[in-house]
Amino acid sequence: MLKRLFSLVIVATLIGTIGCASSPPAGTGHDAAGLSSGGLVGAWLASASRPGGEGVVLLTFTSDGTFFRSGDTHPTLSVAHGSWVRVGPGEFEATYIALRFDENKKLIGSQKTRIRLNQGPGPETFTGLAKVSVLDLTGKEERTSETRLQGKRIRVEPF
Repeated sequence: MLKRLFSLVIVATLIGTIGCASSPPAGTGHDAAGLSSGGLVGAWLASASRPGGEGVVLLTFTSDGTFFRSGDTHPTLSVAHGSWVRVGPGEFEATYIALRFDENKKLIGSQKTRIRLNQGPGPETFTGLAKVSVLDLTGKEERTSETRLQGKRIRVEPF
């Protein structure tokens, strides 16, 4: 079990390192022009319409193309780490990985999610679709599902 956990941690670390170290492809929007027009960079509160019911997630997109997700699936799903790119005007794709745990906090696998987001109307909202793959400890896909997302940018409010 420790050998599997160690292998999974190594793979997750490598994926995170490669994602953080690689430069985004040309034209992906990780530039000043993408930021000045609103873009995706920032923190978002999103509703998630899953096959099992409604949920809520927090998403943070950074200017270097990294991405973090947390939500109502904690403690059986860890905070997720991933990468994102602009694929067109107001259109973005991201992939993230989260660790899965059972009710006894035992590692049972991971979850890889690919999302496509469309910003709008305006720079403060988005809609999207997530394609979820639930993986066992060896990386074998156990099941898949789709989730619809609707997000609103989190802004600083006056004190």
